[in-house]
Amino acid sequence: FQEVTAVPGEAIQSPMYFGNGPVTEFGFAATLAPKFMNTGELRGDLEAFGEGWGLMPSDKAVVFLDNHDSQRNGQAPLTYKNGDLYTLANVFMLAYPYGYPRVMSSYYFDYADTAAGPPAAPVHGPDGKVNCGEGPSGHGWVCEHRRPAIANMVKWRREAGESPVTHFFSTGDALAFCRGAAACMAINRGSTDLSGEMPIGMAAGEYCNVIVSDDPAECPRVVVSADGMIKEGHVPAMGAIAIHTGAQAK
Repeated sequence: FQEVTAVPGEAIQSPMYFGNGPVTEFGFAATLAPKFMNTGELRGDLEAFGEGWGLMPSDKAVVFLDNHDSQRNGQAPLTYKNGDLYTLANVFMLAYPYGYPRVMSSYYFDYADTAAGPPAAPVHGPDGKVNCGEGPSGHGWVCEHRRPAIANMVKWRREAGESPVTHFFSTGDALAFCRGAAACMAINRGSTDLSGEMPIGMAAGEYCNVIVSDDPAECPRVVVSADGMIKEGHVPAMGAIAIHTGAQAK
């Protein structure tokens, strides 16, 4: 892909490069992040998120919440430092069929020294284990891409394929949608848990909540009934659930 910042008013703009291939959509984070940073913003208009919001065409856009520059220069509204809000925004980015998503993998930094280099310790230790830890007292590698909620949503998106958005639902602090009969998800940005029935249209069975784990033997179960309903849906505060046909529980 091509990185084009496309600052308004400058001569160089993204459409000039569409003929060469995908282009970074720096407006994506600024457009999506406020929906998660502010309460009551997860509304029905997100069902049509994308080009109609002033963003570039979906087939041209490389979308992301932050990169190595915007993390440190203050232009990224959300980074790993925002904890669950950042994770939930990543879940939406990977679930919604707009653009080609790029996830972040970074190392800890302090705003007092944004030019600091990477940790001295390697990501992989001598024992083969991955050294991931956000704070200065840890190894320093954040490893956002290894978090189950992000890594497993990459698989979720692959399973969803080209399926359209269906069963869209929003309350202001929560939203849910499916991608056809292949995958469904729900996000709760609110301060209290959500419980209730959820019509989703997927085949009956027990599915892994891949936000937590995709291990079929140990993952938290989400049960879909014969009529395509999650009868006892539960989405924790500042959390999410996500299921897909490629991760059924045993």
